[in-house]
Amino acid sequence: PLDQFIARNPSYFFDRSPEHALVNPDNLHILLDHIKCAAFELPFAADERFGDLNVQEILAILAEEGFVHFADGQWNWTQESYPADAVSLRSISSDNFVVVDTTREERVIGETDFTSGPSTLHEKAIYIVEGQLYQVDRFDFEGRKAYVRAVDCDYYTDAITYTKVTILDTFATGGTGASQMYTEAPVPLAGQRSHGEVHVVSRVVGFKKIKFYTNENVGSGELDLPEQQMHTTAYWLTIPSEVMAALPYGADDRRDGVVGLAFAMRNVAQLLLMCDAHDIGLSIDGQEARRGTGAPQRSEELPSPASPSPVVFIYDSYPGGIGFSEPLYDMHAELLARTRDLIASCPCERGCPSCVGPEGHTGPKAKEAALRILGLLAPS
Repeated sequence: PLDQFIARNPSYFFDRSPEHALVNPDNLHILLDHIKCAAFELPFAADERFGDLNVQEILAILAEEGFVHFADGQWNWTQESYPADAVSLRSISSDNFVVVDTTREERVIGETDFTSGPSTLHEKAIYIVEGQLYQVDRFDFEGRKAYVRAVDCDYYTDAITYTKVTILDTFATGGTGASQMYTEAPVPLAGQRSHGEVHVVSRVVGFKKIKFYTNENVGSGELDLPEQQMHTTAYWLTIPSEVMAALPYGADDRRDGVVGLAFAMRNVAQLLLMCDAHDIGLSIDGQEARRGTGAPQRSEELPSPASPSPVVFIYDSYPGGIGFSEPLYDMHAELLARTRDLIASCPCERGCPSCVGPEGHTGPKAKEAALRILGLLAPS
């Protein structure tokens, strides 16, 4: 979807700065590691600040854990370890899964971050390194290792993950405006944007075998892996029941429209945030049956009945949040407008992977319903 959007809107690529990075400096996980590294380089004075933040309480906690010691009016590093070794350039946590090739003799061929480890390295998963296919024979969750062997097959695997999102605190909320484009009577409330703190619980419950080139589903399997819990931040869009009731479709088609809309929103959000697909997660009504490289599920595959007021969550896939939700909240109008442009300009008739997802996953009216929802939420 990103390639299709840029191909149809080349000015978006050529007329803007090459890249920008978004980091949340208040994320406690990030802050602690940076304070450790700073204390290793030079002692902190008793009245010293770290940027605009008073870090004396944090230094006191680090002292209790044996990392620093207060003496002669300053905090001195006391650990023998080199703290920068524990700071990952790819993720917040340095707790990664190591991939061990056992084809001939055991050798480490890669690492995967902790969050994506279960969905990438579960047993019977196909792991690809430099064009070579490996199958995971054993996934040691406690030992943080996956043992693989080289194979020759014509498929890859895609994990099926159940994810539940619970709102803990709402930092800001606001309406999106109303439209009478598709209804004779005024719509009382045409949507609500919000961002705040959420609790995400995810668990990999199975996988599908997808054939190369044709994307046929050639098999599946069930998995029983531990749950992963995370406090993070999220942006979410609430579609009120009045908008859903104004759609001239049955319940399944309305739900398919929301699923297709969410799929397109997530892809456009990556473009606006300039982030990787793995940096943000997607959930509908707080629960989503699939997360990964594939398309969204149809409504009957969702783990809970359709809500009269669906909620689309786009959350940071990092503990504590990485700083994506607030910018996305601020770019709400642009997000909906560009999502509508992406779907409307796609030449497909009923949906495809470049807009709302393939018809076989989202339903025959997902594209049409998604455009009608956007017409109500983001009038021209």
